[in-house]
Amino acid sequence: MQDKRSNWVGLLSFGFFILLFALFFIIVPDYSSKVTDFFKDFELVEISSNFYFPAPLHRHPVVYETVMRFCIVFGFFQFFVLALRFFFRSSVEKTAETISNIIIWFGAAYMFFILMENNVDFWFPFIGGLIAVLGFSIVGRSLIVLLFHIYTD
Repeated sequence: MQDKRSNWVGLLSFGFFILLFALFFIIVPDYSSKVTDFFKDFELVEISSNFYFPAPLHRHPVVYETVMRFCIVFGFFQFFVLALRFFFRSSVEKTAETISNIIIWFGAAYMFFILMENNVDFWFPFIGGLIAVLGFSIVGRSLIVLLFHIYTD
C-alpha cells in the first residue's frame, strides 16, 4: 500500500511541475519570445585551444529571473512532498530523493540568481555551479540512505 501512495506523491509532484511550468509562461509577459531569443543567442565560444562550448552572447535577465523563481517555488513545493513522504511512510530512498530534489531546486535558484546579477561572462562558472549543485545533491542523497541503513541494521 505504501508503494502506491508513494507513486501518487511522485505523480503529484510531476503534475505540479507541469502546472507551474505552464503558469510561468502565462504570467510572464511575452515569455515565449524571450525564451526563443535566449536560445537563438547561443554561439560556440572557445574555452581553450580547439575546445568550444555553446554560450549566450548577451544577458537575458527576464529568462534567468523567471527560471530562478520557478526553482524557488518548486523547491518549496518539495517540502510539501517531503511532508507527504513522512506522512505516508515512504521508503528511505524516496525520502532521500525528495531531500535531494530540495537541494537541486534551491541550488539551481541560487545559481540563476547569481547569473541574473552578473554579466554574460559568468556563463561558464554558472554551468560549473550547476554541476556542483548536482554533485551536492547526489552526495546528500547517498549519505541519507547510508546513514539510515547504518543506524537501522
